[in-house]
Amino acid sequence: MIDIHCHILPGIDDGAGDLEEALAMARISYEDGVRHIIATPHYNSVYAPDAAFVRASVEQLQQALDEAAIGITLHAGQEVQLAGAAELTQIIENQSVQLLGPTGSFVLLEEPWSGYHPDSEKAVRYLTGLGITPIIPHPERHAFFRDEPELLTNLISLGAWTQVSADSLAGNYNKEAQAFAEWLVDQDLAFTLATDAHNIKRKPNLSAGYRIVAERVGEERTEAIRERMRRIVPKVD
Repeated sequence: MIDIHCHILPGIDDGAGDLEEALAMARISYEDGVRHIIATPHYNSVYAPDAAFVRASVEQLQQALDEAAIGITLHAGQEVQLAGAAELTQIIENQSVQLLGPTGSFVLLEEPWSGYHPDSEKAVRYLTGLGITPIIPHPERHAFFRDEPELLTNLISLGAWTQVSADSLAGNYNKEAQAFAEWLVDQDLAFTLATDAHNIKRKPNLSAGYRIVAERVGEERTEAIRERMRRIVPKVD
């Protein structure tokens, strides 16, 4: 499996606190069946590691994984919180943020937790115009999307994808997030699945998410999600 959203890089954001925890997260992921992880530290008003630093951190952690004989391949990415269309344009043009995986054709574009950003549609149009597909992470956890699903479906109509978190489907956040995640799956609006794992307590459990999707909508729709993941990290079995 491929995990496209994981805060596994140690000491960069609110994810893994140190190398020991990062290795523990990797072991849990491996045992769960994950073989590729895109490391996606936050890029927001609190944490703003630049792309070069993220890539260097991925290389360092990959070396540690190899030395520990943990059979996971890391890729660089970031979870970019939308602060405005102008700032997004600047950081994309300056290559300040790391796009997802080896293709660089996708980006995790997070909505602010304070509310739906008025520049969201403009941001999606801008990115898709560059050939970059924005992926909206964990929309089921945002109350404004749950209250007004048309805000999300409109972004999808403009070319955005979604990333539903396995923990949401498993009911590990709250009933509201679980119900909306299930609705997204049922409506074929769950484009990708990921863990959004941050530590060994908020740990990787991607297989549970896939199992729930398969139980709800069948193997064909589940395989469609896997295929989208392979577009983000190509040439992966």
